[in-house]
Amino acid sequence: MMNIERPIVFFDLETTGTDIAKDRIVQIGAIKIAPNGDKEVKNVLVNPTIPIPEGASAVHGIYDKDVQDKPLFKQIAKSMLQWLQACDLAGYNSDNFDIPLLAEEFARVGIEFPEQDCVYIDIIKIERLINSHKLGETYQRYTGKELTDAHDALADVEATLSVFEHQIAQHDVLNVSLSELTKLYQNPDIQMVDFGRKIYQKDGQYYWNFGKHRHQLVAESLDYAQWVLDKDFSLNTKMHLRKILAQLNKE
Repeated sequence: MMNIERPIVFFDLETTGTDIAKDRIVQIGAIKIAPNGDKEVKNVLVNPTIPIPEGASAVHGIYDKDVQDKPLFKQIAKSMLQWLQACDLAGYNSDNFDIPLLAEEFARVGIEFPEQDCVYIDIIKIERLINSHKLGETYQRYTGKELTDAHDALADVEATLSVFEHQIAQHDVLNVSLSELTKLYQNPDIQMVDFGRKIYQKDGQYYWNFGKHRHQLVAESLDYAQWVLDKDFSLNTKMHLRKILAQLNKE
């Protein structure tokens, strides 16, 4: 049984593609679990406002005609935010994709998300500690069943939740609080600042995590910071970078 002190939302996104800055959500599948074990399910189709490439539709089976009459993200943003507030977040490869993209969609409508005290659980990182990491193979290993509806958002999140429950049941080392659980697979010496993972913090200093200035101080490459602000990086990355620059200007 999960050791949680507040609700946790397992979620998965189906999208128009894999570019955090440019692509959009077409489906949100989510399961919220309360500390007492109660579950609440959401399965929402979203009009992405841009065409869904054939390659993306071939993966998740959602086509333009399926979402043309569905709400835009900006129309559901406030209600979705209320549903997600005061919750921790979990998913499969969610640290690298689902959370950054969801944060970007919120940023487009002027909402900063997630909250600062949110704990992120990435099931693929836990699984890499102990086994192979493909969702279908992982699901079959733990449940003995084949994942037949892969790339449907709700089916994927149900499989992810099932894997997490089996992980906890089978591995005593994982039966800890969510905060302690993340320490098992995160680098304790650094903290990622933005969801695009372009900037990290170490010993109170901010460093670049990509490009020609990787592992160099942001404070020592201000021209590069301006270049990032002028280019097509994610809104979330730019928001945090502006905060860092404002902090540096005060020092």
